[in-house]
Amino acid sequence: MGNKKAFAIFLLLLAAVPAVFFLTLHAGSVRISPPDIRSALWCLLQRRPSDNPNLYNLIVQVRMPRLVLNLLAGAVLSVAGILMQTLTRNPLAEPYILGVSSGASTGAAGAIVFRWFAFLHGGRVFFSAFLFSFFAIAVVLFLQGRSTSSVRLVLTGMGVSSFFQAATTLIVYLARDEAQARSAQFWITGSFSGSDWTDVRAAAAVTAVLLVFCAVIEKELDLLLLGKVAAASTGMNVRVLHLTVIAFTSLAVSVIVAQTGIVGFVGLVIPHIMRKAVGAGHRWLILTSSLAGAVFLTLADTVARTAFAPQELPIGVMTAFTGAPVFLFIIQRVYHEDNS
Repeated sequence: MGNKKAFAIFLLLLAAVPAVFFLTLHAGSVRISPPDIRSALWCLLQRRPSDNPNLYNLIVQVRMPRLVLNLLAGAVLSVAGILMQTLTRNPLAEPYILGVSSGASTGAAGAIVFRWFAFLHGGRVFFSAFLFSFFAIAVVLFLQGRSTSSVRLVLTGMGVSSFFQAATTLIVYLARDEAQARSAQFWITGSFSGSDWTDVRAAAAVTAVLLVFCAVIEKELDLLLLGKVAAASTGMNVRVLHLTVIAFTSLAVSVIVAQTGIVGFVGLVIPHIMRKAVGAGHRWLILTSSLAGAVFLTLADTVARTAFAPQELPIGVMTAFTGAPVFLFIIQRVYHEDNS
């Protein structure tokens, strides 16, 4: 019965993806009619010129890359949240627990304000964010040593994150002009503006790698739910599994953060909701969470870019406004159930 319910939820979320796809292409400062969207997509599939090149470029070169990146980023952050919560056995764990986001924000802020890696021109912000996110992970793993303690991992990640958050604040404070400070601050709070197909290709690659990795270690993840001792008694090398999960999760999240900035609450709230809906088994949990995260982040970004058009809200603001109340509601339900 549980599998039937999970399958039904999976089909419902799968059907929601194309609905959100067309809604997002339609919404914006310029409303695009469904016939125009179908015409542009048909021209894209047939690889022939459009009768309205301006509208075609708006749909295919501006809105579609952003939309697809929304879907991929939501899926990656949700799956990464599941992996971190399983690894640490901590329901409050989320993809940025290892300092990925704070390290990336420091790198991006430095590239914007101090023009680090200026020789890379337009790619300097991405490269700097990616490099510093991996540096933060390396520091966490070095300090973690050979320990497999989840508490130590979480606390080490919090300490490293705090350091890089302070470094980012200092960089923004030292910005020479207001434009630099605003640019760095907007990136830190997340943004999908300026997304292109190059970003999509990188995000698609890490999404595919992460999902395949999860499929390979699905049984091991289920065993971790029983505890480290029980998992080790089956012959599993818990330490190797921990390091492998951290490496794959950090790689995927760092690529997403380097492209979009910090987008909070997706990897924290979505796994909670889907775990209640489909159970703790990782097969259905990962499938449904990836789709739910994709839909949620796409809708949040659509509101962020249309609510105050032509001004655009940082996506991190939207996910916090929607995610925080849901998270607090979940916490209240959990503790109410524990006390009853």
